[in-house]
Amino acid sequence: MDILKEFIEKMPGSVDAIYNTNINKLVVFFSEYLSEVYNLFRKIEYYRNIDNASGKLLDEIGQKIGEVRGQADDEFYRIMLKSKVASRKGDATVNGILTIIRNSLGVDVRNIKVVPLENEPQAVIIKDIPLEFASDPWKQQYLLKRIEGTVAAGIRVQEIRFVDNANTTVKVVLGTQSAIIVNEGEG
Repeated sequence: MDILKEFIEKMPGSVDAIYNTNINKLVVFFSEYLSEVYNLFRKIEYYRNIDNASGKLLDEIGQKIGEVRGQADDEFYRIMLKSKVASRKGDATVNGILTIIRNSLGVDVRNIKVVPLENEPQAVIIKDIPLEFASDPWKQQYLLKRIEGTVAAGIRVQEIRFVDNANTTVKVVLGTQSAIIVNEGEG
């Protein structure tokens, strides 16, 4: 953004900054400082973005959102923060669950399925979430609890199936509202 050019364009015709050297000096003086302020605000905006923040700044963003880092690294903490923000929107439908997964993990949700359990219509199974986002049991438990917290009242998440596309392995995380059981198998 060229503030000097914009400043001169907005000057009224009666005060022409191009032909009057004193006014031109004043316009240049103000535009230099306005450019510095503008660039500073752009930098602040850049680092306040969850995707660009790291370390202590990311912790401060998490504090404002109300999400404690725990043992998460910066990469997974960003997922935690995004999922917290997405879950606040309160859409407990199947599309809402998929939107939360898409917004928090940044994945294409066309391959992820939310299906009702055969014998129990009040329970759902979420299939084919990419495993690279939840590589260890703590991360898998976190995602399970976050999704359990966003489904509609009375609906239970029976299990989440993470799929490792590189090894064609399916990792099943069973949610029983109080315990988490992890099974691994070939897909």
